[in-house]
Amino acid sequence: MKCLKFVWIVVVIGLWHCGDDGEKGTSPVATADPPQAPRALSVERIGDGEIWLNWQATEDTDEVLYVVYRSVDNDAAVAIDSTFQTRYKDQGLRYELEYTYRVTAINGGGESDPSNAVSGQPLNSLTPQVPTAVRAAAHHLEVFGQLDITLDWDENPESDLSGYRIYRSTEQGFTPGLEHLLMQVSGSGFVDEEIEVGTVYYYRITAIDLGGKESNASEEVSDVALPSPKLLVPVAGAETAAPLTFTWSRLPEARAFRVIVTTSLTSGEVSDIPLTSDTTAVFTGRIKEGRLVSLVPGQMYYWKVVASTHTEGIENSVSRVESFKVAE
Repeated sequence: MKCLKFVWIVVVIGLWHCGDDGEKGTSPVATADPPQAPRALSVERIGDGEIWLNWQATEDTDEVLYVVYRSVDNDAAVAIDSTFQTRYKDQGLRYELEYTYRVTAINGGGESDPSNAVSGQPLNSLTPQVPTAVRAAAHHLEVFGQLDITLDWDENPESDLSGYRIYRSTEQGFTPGLEHLLMQVSGSGFVDEEIEVGTVYYYRITAIDLGGKESNASEEVSDVALPSPKLLVPVAGAETAAPLTFTWSRLPEARAFRVIVTTSLTSGEVSDIPLTSDTTAVFTGRIKEGRLVSLVPGQMYYWKVVASTHTEGIENSVSRVESFKVAE
């Protein structure tokens, strides 16, 4: 609509400068004549929540902006959009209503008379597509009081989409029903905060259009909020000799662990230990400014373990921090 506003500014300025008192600076400014009205406006096709319009271009040699007016039932017509093209697609419409359209043309001389009127009522013949790329990621971060499973998926392409329904079960391979309906949302994401640590939750997503048609359910995804790993060795500032080996408790649902070693309780990471599916890891120093970081004997260090249900190590739960010293 920026172009439309710009054209109207030009028109208003031209009229403001027109006067008949002969004073300096108020002499008439030459403007073009308003364009002819667009001709042969028609409904090209009607789709699910969509009406496609086209019309014949005006015969003006200057560039013309077209304004699309729409009225619903007996309401007054309002301008809904503008375009330099001779086609327009109106989307997100309600099926039970009839929409009537007219189009005008605008140039530097003003706005034309309206075109002929056409009407149409959108269809609702197609069921939405199945949501795709559904992902689930659980989080159990005690220090932040966070316990949830975040869901997201790719947005559906339908213009008449109303939203999505989220179905949840604790049984794998479930068929979605009303007893599984968790929430209906408008966007392509949801955070489930009504969960318990250690319980595996399974989800399937459907898409809903403005007429209430529901897609088939997406593929099933699942995740579980893990308990916090328990650190076993080294703990409580104990001295440990090289090779420095860390050990922690096993979590049945965890698929990857990451060990973080720092010089303080909250910062100064000095480790670059690879992800592991085991419950032990040997210290690997971080490369900093081209040099391998080595642990200083007698200095206090801190470590924690991040657990994940994803092989790529997405953070799920985090252990408490423990301390240790390297033996001299």
